[in-house]
Amino acid sequence: MIYLAVLALAVFAGTSSVETESQPNRTRTPAFLQSPASKQGLNFAVGERGLTSLSFNGQSLLVSPASGELQPEKSVFRAVLDAILPRSASQVATPKKKADTVDLSYPWGQVSCAYSKQADRLTMRIEVSNASSEPLNQFSLRLMELNFPRVPNGGTLEAGMFGFGFKGPEWPLNDWPPSIPSAADPRFVVPIVRADFGTGSLNFCSDDLECSVGIPHTTNPPDGTRYPLVITCGGVKPGVSKAFNVSLRFGPAGARVQDLSGDVLERYARKYPFQVDWKDHRPIGAIFLASSGTNVATNPRRWILNYGEIDITTEQGKSAFREALLKHADKSIKALKEVNAQGMITWDPEGEEFIGACYYGNPRLVPSFAPEMEFKSNGGKSVIDEYFEKFRAAGLKVGVCIRPQQIAMVDGKPVHQAAEDEHAAQILRERIAYAKQRWGCTLFYVDSTATAYGAINPDVFKAVADAYPDVLLIPENESMRYFAYSAPLNSYMHHKITSTPVGARMVYPKAFSVLMAPEGDRPEDHDALVSAVRRGDILLFNGWYAGNEADKIKKLYEEAAR
Repeated sequence: MIYLAVLALAVFAGTSSVETESQPNRTRTPAFLQSPASKQGLNFAVGERGLTSLSFNGQSLLVSPASGELQPEKSVFRAVLDAILPRSASQVATPKKKADTVDLSYPWGQVSCAYSKQADRLTMRIEVSNASSEPLNQFSLRLMELNFPRVPNGGTLEAGMFGFGFKGPEWPLNDWPPSIPSAADPRFVVPIVRADFGTGSLNFCSDDLECSVGIPHTTNPPDGTRYPLVITCGGVKPGVSKAFNVSLRFGPAGARVQDLSGDVLERYARKYPFQVDWKDHRPIGAIFLASSGTNVATNPRRWILNYGEIDITTEQGKSAFREALLKHADKSIKALKEVNAQGMITWDPEGEEFIGACYYGNPRLVPSFAPEMEFKSNGGKSVIDEYFEKFRAAGLKVGVCIRPQQIAMVDGKPVHQAAEDEHAAQILRERIAYAKQRWGCTLFYVDSTATAYGAINPDVFKAVADAYPDVLLIPENESMRYFAYSAPLNSYMHHKITSTPVGARMVYPKAFSVLMAPEGDRPEDHDALVSAVRRGDILLFNGWYAGNEADKIKKLYEEAAR
């Protein structure tokens, strides 16, 4: 079983030399690779189990040699087992082949770490040899625990599920925003974690983009000055060795990520290139046809047309519904044109009959969920087809809301199933294909782009973008790599997000977001939103009526064009 190899790491291989070795064994003279810590720049020494000293510009960063030991990261499960089982000295330091190398043996194989220096960069080449009969699909190693002179500021370049990382990694590490992962997983984000500690700064990087890097928690709350540096690796098959290259890049306090890790940013952009080819950055109008607040017996889909006074139970009522919907379209077209919008997205052509289940995000359900949308006057086109055709005839792009979840009918009501990476791309492609073919849609808001464990894997959006390079995908939730394939939605109205996340633009300079701003701008954010528009961000506004809010959007774009 796969878990057996991981269990070997979590249970049998994690005790440090402080726990398993006597004092005489720990006082072996280390091999000094650098000059004493009092000198400027990066200095360190390597002992039997890892670093015995580490300093930058005279600032020591290890409390003791034990802090520099290479060891498996202790899981919560392992901590519980330590309390009930006798401790085992299964982690064995083998005689070092080189003065700058640490070799550790475990029941399942061996870990070898070679330390070296390039200017103010500490590099670590970690080779994992799996001698067991089970694959090592995921395991974590604590490279060291650093002791900073103050609480460091920093973080990953991840945008977070709701874009809260848009200002860049500048929060105290002991007060990490809960929406942003503390580990930089290269599947989702460039694997860099920044820490500015007052007397200097460092970037913790996966140089070859093969493992995640993280500074997950402080070990001395509430002071918040000590932090383990952890890598999480995987993909080591039985009988195979695999290398992982990581580094600590030191620089002066306030050093930019680009200055210390520009090569990693470029390498990531080459591996996951930017492929959004969408040249129109004018505003987009949001249109909602239904509301959960509407409660009229003859209007089960809760259409807001005619203030909800709709009767879809008779042919005459369906004809009146058609007339009201097309009038709504004409009104919306006028409002969109006034703001010089590129187009609109209709969120709910399926209606909102079932409270708590919207948005359904499946345009293929329109005929069954809202059969009145298929009403044909005098044998002509379905009213929903006429609706979208009006916008296209006016030169506007059209779109709908889609979701990566399947719907199951439970007791006659639709229930969204949990999203999962395996089938999400297929679901989205099928829904896009239907809306493109039937209504000519090219704008797609992708609702609820998260699994039970976090954001949907960016490979899903790459697969969809590869299949449909001529559409604009606007996912609700996000990770940094989404920006290579889409323009994620962020809310200025709810969260005061005023731009594309800084980390996304470090890797993808042409990245852009769709910013929800139905009420226009506030005076204190006016300049920020003008700047956002100039850099390509798209503002999303209520597109079914004209008013002061739409005027604000228009003026933001006019000012940005000057």
